[in-house]
Order: sequence, then C-alpha cells, then structure tokens
Amino acid sequence: MSTRGAVVSGYRRLFRARKSLFQGDGHAMRESRIAIRNEFLKNKNVADGPHLQGLIGMIDEAEDMLRHGFARGDLNADTGRYEVKIKPEHMQGASELTVEPVTPEMADKVGKPPKVEVTRSQKDI
Repeated sequence: MSTRGAVVSGYRRLFRARKSLFQGDGHAMRESRIAIRNEFLKNKNVADGPHLQGLIGMIDEAEDMLRHGFARGDLNADTGRYEVKIKPEHMQGASELTVEPVTPEMADKVGKPPKVEVTRSQKDI
C-alpha cells in the first residue's frame, strides 16, 4: 500500500473506531472528529520517511486504544448509576480483567468530583 493509501486508510479506521466508541454521545462524536481532523491537518506536510512512518504507526496505536482501551458507561436512569459492559475486545492481550471501584480516596487524587458513590460488587453482597 502506498504511503498516501496508508494515511487515508488510517484516517478512515480512526473515524470508524470513534463511531464505535462514542455512538450516542453527540458531544464526544463532535470533539473526537475535530481532534482527529486537526491532528491530520497539523501533519499534512510531513514528507520525511521515518517521521511519516512513525505517524502512521501512531494511527495504528490510536485506533487500538479507541477500540480496546476504553469501556464506555451509560447512565441507568432507574438507579442513577453508570453501567459498563465489558466486551471481549477489552480483554485482548490480557489474561484477566481487573475492575476497581471508584473510591472517595481515588477520586480525591483526581480532583474535586461532584460526588462519588461507593457501590459494592456482587462478591461483597
């Protein structure tokens, strides 16, 4: 595949990955579209072979991260809690999955969140 073909293919793959991750979230869809486009425009004049190949490699890494590195949570209107569905692709390359609950101490490290509710897992019940 030509370099131009690899770049165009990567651009399309990133857009498909973002659609898969952010489906139903209009704000995230807009912001991710803008961010991807801006990164490609910023590097549109790169002609140096090794640097260009590095950027193409970064496209692959970004796509992999979007597809496998994030699990999206949806608000359950009945309970007021977010539900996350772990899919098989989130397990790619991992021998086991570790999900840690968000604790008030963890939230304090990140910043001042509005409110954190500590919930129990099925094992604790």
